[in-house]
Amino acid sequence: METTVHFLERIVRTPQANSYRFTRPPGFSFQAGQYVIVSLGQEGMLVHPLSFSNGPHQDFLEFTKRMTGSAYCQYLEGLFPGDKVVIKGPIGDFSMQGIHDDIVCIAGGIGITPIRSMLIDLAHKHDRRAITLIYGNKDEEDIAFFQELTEMNLPDFKLVHVLQHSSEKLKTHQGFITSKVISTEATADLQSSAFLISGPPTMVRTVEKQLALLGVRSNQIRTDRFLGYP
Repeated sequence: METTVHFLERIVRTPQANSYRFTRPPGFSFQAGQYVIVSLGQEGMLVHPLSFSNGPHQDFLEFTKRMTGSAYCQYLEGLFPGDKVVIKGPIGDFSMQGIHDDIVCIAGGIGITPIRSMLIDLAHKHDRRAITLIYGNKDEEDIAFFQELTEMNLPDFKLVHVLQHSSEKLKTHQGFITSKVISTEATADLQSSAFLISGPPTMVRTVEKQLALLGVRSNQIRTDRFLGYP
């Protein structure tokens, strides 16, 4: 289904990532973790899938994108309040629907966006499950939603940062997300948890292999691969 929305505001999240907020049409609904196809430019010639980074209960729609300097990003940067944009969707089955177990979220870079949507939804519903977020980035500056994730209003929530470059300010794991990091930091039993993995395809495949080493079954895992990123 195609829907027209209007641009509201731009929010800087990191030096390389921005959020873009749009009006939410009456009756428009989506599940946390889903995405839409956002068409920009003359006759919608510029298209890109963008995950919702806000909660399904909020009265606006928000998408957060890593800025690559592409024509698509430049058009996003040039939007003025009130400008019209066409979205198609919602699309996708990367969601928490049907999950009743404890949850381990694993995000890489801008792959945090659908997981942030899920966490906002869980907090809104006062969810009391054990929830671990393991979030990988290049360095401290790349961490989107840093303060919000640190203060996430969930009763049994654990945030773990994994950075390729060490930080003097944060307690983090250095390097990449490995089976050792997952087994050490996950607060719930790995064999009875659900795993939500979101990030670039290479990162997602690597994490799936690390989970297999821990005996995690494929039916415990849901993934969202962010195409178009190395």
